[in-house]
Amino acid sequence: MPEYEYFMVFRLLDSGERERIEVEEEDLESLFGPEQVYVIVKEDIRRIFIWKGARSPVRKRFISSRVASGLQEELVKEAAFHRCKIVSVDQGDEPVEFLKTFHLESMEVTDKMEDMRYIRNVDKDPTRTTGKVVEDGPKEEKEEKYYSPALEELKRKGVDVSIEGMKASQPKTRTSTSKPRRSYQKKPTPSRSKSAPNKKQVINKIIESEPPKDYERQNLVIGKSLFGATSKVTNVFGEDVEEIEWEEIKKVPDGIFLLDDYIFQIYFDKNAGLVEGIEILKNTGDGNPSSMKKSSVELPENGTSISEKILNIDPPENYARENLIVEHNLYGAVSKKVEVFGEEQIETDWSLVEKVPKEIISLDSHLFRVFFNQKDKCVDAIEIINKGKKSNNSNKKPIEKNESTSKSRSKRKLPEIPKA
Repeated sequence: MPEYEYFMVFRLLDSGERERIEVEEEDLESLFGPEQVYVIVKEDIRRIFIWKGARSPVRKRFISSRVASGLQEELVKEAAFHRCKIVSVDQGDEPVEFLKTFHLESMEVTDKMEDMRYIRNVDKDPTRTTGKVVEDGPKEEKEEKYYSPALEELKRKGVDVSIEGMKASQPKTRTSTSKPRRSYQKKPTPSRSKSAPNKKQVINKIIESEPPKDYERQNLVIGKSLFGATSKVTNVFGEDVEEIEWEEIKKVPDGIFLLDDYIFQIYFDKNAGLVEGIEILKNTGDGNPSSMKKSSVELPENGTSISEKILNIDPPENYARENLIVEHNLYGAVSKKVEVFGEEQIETDWSLVEKVPKEIISLDSHLFRVFFNQKDKCVDAIEIINKGKKSNNSNKKPIEKNESTSKSRSKRKLPEIPKA
């Protein structure tokens, strides 16, 4: 089975087949050439882009739609990806969505198509059939004639427009100019590559383990997808055989929910520093029953990304925010002491966690705030909150050196996360 990633690039070959290109997202612009056609997968924003160079062959442009559609179906069936929308991108006329996604500027088209009078029938798409019956015997070849208003004007002025005359009077130069280096405004990206774990493999890995005593597996979260157990009963020779399959939930609640007395087991890929999946376990024993209730808190309007909006919300009273999970990324708070004119203050930066201590971390004494997105049928983020600590939120005053010193608000910065 091929390895699927959230970001993939395929080059279209003359044969109509696709070829996977290994390239980092920030180096995407280095691939673009006027005669190339690329199919670009950006699963985290549900898009498949077809990038077409200004001089790309008509046949490649036509085939690209079929290749993109086939890839769309393949990702849904084989990788359990969301169905991505296919967007056409023409060199020099790129949609704003494409430019913003990859932090690019519109590419100037400097290559011009050659004069059409030099395109003969034999150069056209050989895949098209004409339906002409070939007769036996030799046939006199007729010289092909071309008409061009520009040539007729030159003839009237007495200029030799024959091929020999044109060659003698003009230097040997190509009709297309070399493509200059384009300038792009890049935004900082994480140092590691974000390869999306295969959802089916992650599910199989999680369900192979036995849940703790007095707990049962209720849901799985992989990336932004929520999965639930589906029971299917098949009658085999008069006996009912029950099978449990984990399927993606298409109808999720809307808003922010608080989950208390649950166990969250987080599975990591230590090499990539990514969150593979989250297992949500419900208490079925004699202890405190697991509870889930909708929060009255709403996401603020300010903030360009879901992470920025969440960091502008206060945790519940007597709780402190410990970590934030957005898709496969784990973020943590880093506290720094800074001297400002002899006064000590604490700043809190929210940064991407590159190294994780172990492959599975089990949390059984935390409060979890889950941010559902009913419109996109997904989980936008999961906030991990702990009781008995002072809050890291910027709306609260930070821990100071002593009570007599003036207090400053803590500041936080979070690396920009691509919008869904």
